[in-house]
Order: sequence, then structure tokens, then C-alpha cells
Amino acid sequence: MATKNLDYWYDGQVKRYLQQIIRVFSHFQVAENTENGVNYNRVPCRYADASRMVASILRGNSENVINSAPFIACSIQGMQVARERVHSPTHVDTQQVAERAYNIETGTYGQEQGNLYTVNRHMPVPYNMTLQVDIWTTNTDTKLQILEQLFVLFNPSIQLQTNSNPLDWASIFELELTDIQWSSRSLPQGVDETIDIATMSFAVPIWISPPAKVKKQTIIQRIVTDIHEVSSIDDLGFSEDFADFFSQVPETAEIVVTPNDYSLQIDGSSAVLINSALVGQSWPKLVEMQGELSTVSKLKLNITNNSDEELDAVIGSVTLNPMDNTKLIFNVDPDTLPSSTLTAVIKIIDPRGSYPGDGTLIAPVSGQRYLITETLTKAGYPNWGIDANENDIIEYNGTKWIVSYDASSSAVVDYVTNTYTTKQYKWYNNSWISSHEGVYNPGFWRLIL
Repeated sequence: MATKNLDYWYDGQVKRYLQQIIRVFSHFQVAENTENGVNYNRVPCRYADASRMVASILRGNSENVINSAPFIACSIQGMQVARERVHSPTHVDTQQVAERAYNIETGTYGQEQGNLYTVNRHMPVPYNMTLQVDIWTTNTDTKLQILEQLFVLFNPSIQLQTNSNPLDWASIFELELTDIQWSSRSLPQGVDETIDIATMSFAVPIWISPPAKVKKQTIIQRIVTDIHEVSSIDDLGFSEDFADFFSQVPETAEIVVTPNDYSLQIDGSSAVLINSALVGQSWPKLVEMQGELSTVSKLKLNITNNSDEELDAVIGSVTLNPMDNTKLIFNVDPDTLPSSTLTAVIKIIDPRGSYPGDGTLIAPVSGQRYLITETLTKAGYPNWGIDANENDIIEYNGTKWIVSYDASSSAVVDYVTNTYTTKQYKWYNNSWISSHEGVYNPGFWRLIL
């Protein structure tokens, strides 16, 4: 298919640099003493190279208008090619981008994945821009007020951003103060009434980016495969008629494929992305293929052995851990945890080193329950006065301690909450484990952006 050549393009990149710089100098104030007290007047800032028509309008189409002050004027003094910052001029960087599905009827974006795009970014060209900022004032006090506010801002530079496009790799730039000319007046001034101008010079390393190539793409996000381990098609029990074969296909087995076949490890409030070698992987690299994390992003965990992801799902909100990009901060929604089958315990304790009322544990109260990690005997630990095995739950009935839950005789999965840590545990395979923490294989977890 023939394509049309790119005959003209303009993105206003230098203009955006100037707009951001002018915003830096646009909100300073000076104090003016009046009969009614102190007034704080804003000092306007504008681009100095105005068109002749605009300048004439501002003067009211008259040559007898005196320039007002104070004000700040910005102008470009020069532009040089920055050879020292040139990096692989022919380099093309490829990014995979996904947007959320757009609902035309409601005019809103949903939670599902929408269109996918491939973006080819070409290496931008570096330039060194020299900027001049003139501060026009009518008296020394006003001049000192403005300059003092500016001096503390540049130490010696500030970092700015031309736009919020995450694909613009040249959006960050610095504004560095390099020189100061204190006054445009000559000394002694005598009776000269010329407006005083202080000039600050800045070095601004910038990038000019060529147009990016954007292509819409389609990829397979979920693969469902029929699995039939037979030596002959006759073993499936279908008729020989080919059309009849498809009409008799039974319920199929499914394989749910997770991107890059990653697993997920839940450890407390951390969700760690791991590969088959149990090595942590970058969440941002995986997320940027599909979209981005937001305040409504959720992590869904399938805590059963059933591949049906909607069955017994534990859900929680997630945010990126700023200290480790292999981890998400996971806040589980307690309402999605399995229903507890046992009355909650106060704590999980080793009863051999403490007893109720010794200062470590509170005095016994009717209904008080502990999950113990070691065996108790009346002879060995008379302060408890009970025989109980490790993993049992003991309870004070008002007069003595009794075994409320005999773990060794339980053959079912039970759930109990530790009120001290608010964590929920389940009795499974002769041990107490977290009801939702652990490693989730590919296909048993889902990140909802």
C-alpha cells in the first residue's frame, strides 16, 4: 500500500520550552507601601520579541506611552548545536503502548484493555539554547525584592517538564543560571531617568524531536487450548462424520497464559513479580505493555486449584513500591477473604515462655483464645494447667483453659483470624498457613488496571 510522504510537520517544541520558562518568572510579587497598608503587586512576565502589531496594540497605537515597570522580559539570545550530547543519531526506540477500552456511548474509559499501539521513537537532536531574562524596575528597592526571590530559586538550576506525555523522552530539561548583569545604567547616574534593567543569562540544554511512527497492533492476550491425549480420533467417541465431530465436542480443558509466564508471590503487603527462576521482575515494564496503574487498579488472586479466576478470588488495591520496582504494595480487601470457620484468636504464641497475667500476656478472661505453636502439659507448665498439642487453639472458659480446637483430629480446611495482626490463617495439610499469602502460578492471578 502506498504511503504519503511527510511534507510538513510542526510541533511547537521551542514554543513549549519558552512557555514553561515564562511560567517560572510569572508569579513573583513586590511589596508597595500605601496609605492603606502594604499592597503586593504581581510582576508580569512576557516574551520580549513581540510582533510589531501586538506591540502597537499594547501601546494604544501611540508613540507617547511610557513603558510600565516593574516587569520581566524573556528572550532567546542564541542557539547552538550540542555536539557533545549527540547519541546514535540513527537510533530508533520501540515502545508497546496499550490504552483502556473506550465506551463510545458513555464517553468514558473502562477497566478493560483497548487498542494496542507500537510507537517508534527517533533519536532527538540536542541544542544548547541561551536565554536572556531582563528585570525592568524603576527603583532599587523593587529591583532587590525581585532579584532576591529569583536568586534562591536557582542553585544553580531548576528542572522543568515541557509536557506530561509518558512517551516523550525529551520532555525533561534544565534551566541553569550562568551570568548576572546587575544594571544597564552607567555610574554615576546623575539625572538619568532611564529604567534600570538587570539581566540574567541562562543556559538551556534542549532536544528537538522528529515525528514518531505510531502503528496499531493486535496481540493474543488469552489462549484457550483443547487438550485430548488419545492415539486415535476414534478414541474420542465421536462419529465418523466430520461435521458431526464438531457438534459433539464436550467441555474442553483450558490453559490460561499469563504474560511472560510470570508467577506472583504475596508476602505480607508486598506482591512480588517473579519468573520461573524465582527472580524478581520489573512491574513497570509489564504494566506499560497494557496501560498504567491508577487509584482503581486491583490485584485478583485465585486461592483455589480451579483455573476459574472468578472462583474464590481475593482482591486488593495496589500501588507501585517506590523503593523496589519488583514489588507492588498490596492492600487486601478483608471482605474478599474466605469466611472464618473458627472464632478469632487473640494471638499466636509459644506458651512455654509466658502465661496469662505474667506481664507478657493479659490476665485470663472468659472467652480468651490463643493458637499455640508448641505442646503444653500440666506437669511441665502448671500455670496453664492444660494438656494441648502444637497448632491447637486453647480457650479460657471462665475457670480453666480447655482445648477449643484439636488440630490433629481435623480433616477439613478451617479458617481463623489473628486479631493481633488482623491476618487470616487456614488449617491445611497439617499446618497453619496464611489464607492468601504464598506463590501464585501463571493463570492464577490477574492485575486489573
